[in-house]
Amino acid sequence: MSTIGDDTTLAARVADYLSQQVGHAVTVGTVRRFPVGFSWLTFAVPVSGLKGPGDTQELILRLGPDYGLFAPYSAGPQVMAMQSLEGSAVPLPRAFWSSDDPSILGAPFMFCEKVRGDAVVPWVSATEPPLDEAYRRSLGTDFIDALAALHRVPWQDKPIAALADGITVQNAAQQNVELYERLIQRWAMRPYPLAEWGIRWLQQHQPVAPRVTIVHGDYRTGNFLEQGGHITAILDWELVHLGDPHEDLAWVSMPMYRGGSPYLCRLCEPEWFYKRYAEKSGIAVSMASVRYYQVFSLLKLAATHMAAARCFEEGRFNDMRMPAMGSQIATCLRQMDKLIESA
Repeated sequence: MSTIGDDTTLAARVADYLSQQVGHAVTVGTVRRFPVGFSWLTFAVPVSGLKGPGDTQELILRLGPDYGLFAPYSAGPQVMAMQSLEGSAVPLPRAFWSSDDPSILGAPFMFCEKVRGDAVVPWVSATEPPLDEAYRRSLGTDFIDALAALHRVPWQDKPIAALADGITVQNAAQQNVELYERLIQRWAMRPYPLAEWGIRWLQQHQPVAPRVTIVHGDYRTGNFLEQGGHITAILDWELVHLGDPHEDLAWVSMPMYRGGSPYLCRLCEPEWFYKRYAEKSGIAVSMASVRYYQVFSLLKLAATHMAAARCFEEGRFNDMRMPAMGSQIATCLRQMDKLIESA
């Protein structure tokens, strides 16, 4: 079990760890937890003396407790991804220290820099006014360009190459399907025939990827920071992997991220999104592959809801949003089935 302790205990353990990393004593102030997410815990950590006397800065600490939605966790993939993207055109925080040793802070963890900006929430009511047009287009441009830049990164000589695991353009889809078949077997508390049907359909209609790229895995509104109408950082890299770039394109297009608008992720007209992405990434978008990964995305979302329901039922997380997520399993699977029929 995780032994993170209270905020005072955590601050003391962080101070000990950072002092060891930099080779001199540092002081950690009051840590502040952000009330977001269902998996990794996120804290703002004020540190004095990190670079020497008089230096004060705030770091972001992410902890993956063993009671989280997708536990057990490893900090490795997201840290490798963030390090692999340093110096690229993808805006993201700089990753610092990390470890999967729970004896240090009570759970796997990573530290990164704190980037200025606010998150744009995808879930809004239909009565809320639309985003200002100039603001929407500015953010949408950055949103498309950052994704295209991600998929352009030559990852083969980067740290993230450690995640390759024999992946090719031919088997990228198969690796995804096999992973989520295993996760559904692990998380589902009862049989879901539609999920089994979706897995069989995905196995029988696998596309060939145009190239193997870094895939964010949860690229959408809500997972980036913006300031002044421009994206300052892409966040939440815990689902990062190598695969078909169409997977991210399909996730962007999920209806639940439109916020009641006609725009992908409340930001982009579909035609503009795919056209600009293709121009910036150099990847010809296959709408057949997008539809395939839309089916996969709905299966993936249903699996996530299964994990939430199990997490709540087992008493690992008492957030009442989790049983609410569990109630959406059938909805996701019905949408998946309709998409298969239309395909």
